[in-house]
Amino acid sequence: MNDHGYYTNVHIDVDPDQAEEYPNGIRVQEISVVITDESGCPIWRALKPAVCGIEAARARELAFELLMAAEIAEQWEQAR
Repeated sequence: MNDHGYYTNVHIDVDPDQAEEYPNGIRVQEISVVITDESGCPIWRALKPAVCGIEAARARELAFELLMAAEIAEQWEQAR
C-alpha cells in the first residue's frame, strides 16, 4: 500500500469492439475504468489495480455523483 493508502490514477477506455447488440436492437457500449496506484511505491507495497466495466448510462450517473462530491469537497476546503 502506498504511504497514503489510496489510488493515484484513473484510466478510462471506450473500445468499440466491446459494444454488445441485442436482438431487440438495443446496443450497449461498455466503458472500462481502471484505478491504479502509480505513486512510485515498491510493487509489493502498491495497491492492486481495481478494474470494472460500466455501461454508458451508469457511467454518466457515476460522473454526476463524483462531480457533486468534488463540489462539496472544494467548498469544505475553502471554508477552512
